[in-house]
Amino acid sequence: MTNIFDYIKWRGDVMFSSSGLNEIDSLIFCELSYIPFDNIISSDFSENGLTIEEIYDLYFDGLDEKINMGAIIPTEKIIPLFEMLSHSERFKDIRLHSYVNEISPDEEKQFSALCFDIPSESLTYIAFRGTDDNLIGWKEDCNMALFTPIPAQNQGLKYLNKIAQSTQNKLIVGGHSKGGNIAVYASFLAEKEAKSKIIAIHNFDGPGFREDFLELTKSSPATIRKVTNFMPDSSLIGSIFDTVGRRIYVKSNAKGLYQHDAFTWYLERIHFITVPSLAKSSVQFHRSLKNWVADMSDVEKKEFVDAFFKLCMVNDSGTLTDIVSNKFKFIGALFKADEKSKKTVMKTFFGSVRGFLGIKKKPNKLTKNEEEILKKAHILALPAEVSTRQENEK
Repeated sequence: MTNIFDYIKWRGDVMFSSSGLNEIDSLIFCELSYIPFDNIISSDFSENGLTIEEIYDLYFDGLDEKINMGAIIPTEKIIPLFEMLSHSERFKDIRLHSYVNEISPDEEKQFSALCFDIPSESLTYIAFRGTDDNLIGWKEDCNMALFTPIPAQNQGLKYLNKIAQSTQNKLIVGGHSKGGNIAVYASFLAEKEAKSKIIAIHNFDGPGFREDFLELTKSSPATIRKVTNFMPDSSLIGSIFDTVGRRIYVKSNAKGLYQHDAFTWYLERIHFITVPSLAKSSVQFHRSLKNWVADMSDVEKKEFVDAFFKLCMVNDSGTLTDIVSNKFKFIGALFKADEKSKKTVMKTFFGSVRGFLGIKKKPNKLTKNEEEILKKAHILALPAEVSTRQENEK
C-alpha cells in the first residue's frame, strides 16, 4: 500500500491550480513544520517568504553535520520528504512565511508555527508544530490535564488572529500531535474575522481537551463542522481525552504508539485508506486513561507532573535525546533523587495501574490547602473573558 512518498511521486507534477489542496497535502505541510527553519524563514508577518525550493537550497548550503531533530521526530523521513518537495512541480513554488519558534522554560511553553501560501486557491495553510524533542514541550503536554489553556494554545490563538489580519486569503488550520490540538483550540476561540476565513481545521492524531473547553465548543456548531480528526486505527495519542468534530480512522502499517508516525499511514490517490472504527485496544486505552485521570485531584496531577519532570531533568537534561544518550547516568540520578519526588511518581504510577484496571477510588473534596496550591500554580478554568464568550453561529 502507498504512503506520503508514493503520493509525491504520483502527484508531484499536478499543480494546485489543476487539483486543489487535499488531506494528504495537509498532512505533508504539518510534517514539514517539524523542521527547524530558524534564521531561514522570517518571522515578519508582512513578508512574502520563500519558496520550498529556495528554503531547501538555503537550509543545506554549507551544512556539514548530520541533521537530527531528536529522539521522537522521524528525521530520516522528514528530510527526504523535504528534498522531494523541493523538486516537485506541485510543491516547490509554495511560499513559506511567518515562521515562529518559541521555547520558554519559565512559561513551560514550546510553540512553533508557519504558513504555506497557495496563490492559485487564494489560500493560506497555517501549520502548528507538534511536540518536539524538548522536555519543556512534554511537560506542557502533561499540563493539558491540569488546565486550559496551556501557553502554546494561547500563542496559537494569537498567531491565528495575526495571520487572519494580515491576509485576505481563505485559511486552513492544521497540525500533527499537539499541533492539531492547538489548531482546534485556536480556531474555536479566534476573533470573528479569523473565524470567517477558516474553511477547514485538520487535527492529525492530536490529543483532546478538558471538559471545560469541550463545553465551550457547543456554542460554535459551525466551527465544529469544520473540524476533521485524522487518527490511526490504533491511536493512542489521539485517544487522550475527548475532542470535537468528525473522526476519520486511518489504516497504518505500524503497531501501537508507533502509529503516531504519520509516515506509516496508508493512502490511495488523494485520500487516506480508512477503517470503520478504532481498534479495541485504543478504545480501552481511552477509557482507562479517563479512569486514571478522574481518580486524581488537580493537586495530585500537578505534584506528579512537577515531580516526574524534575526527575527527567536531572543531569541538566533538556531534551529526550539527552536522556536517551545518557540513559545510564539518568537512571543513576533517579536513585539519588529526593524521596518526595520518587514517592510522588511511584504513587501515581500505581494509581495509573489501578486506573487501567478500571478500579476507581472515591474522589475527595479539595482541602483549603489544596485550593491554595492550585491558585498559586494558576491551575484555573478557561479565562473569564474566554469562558463567558458565547458566539451564536449559524
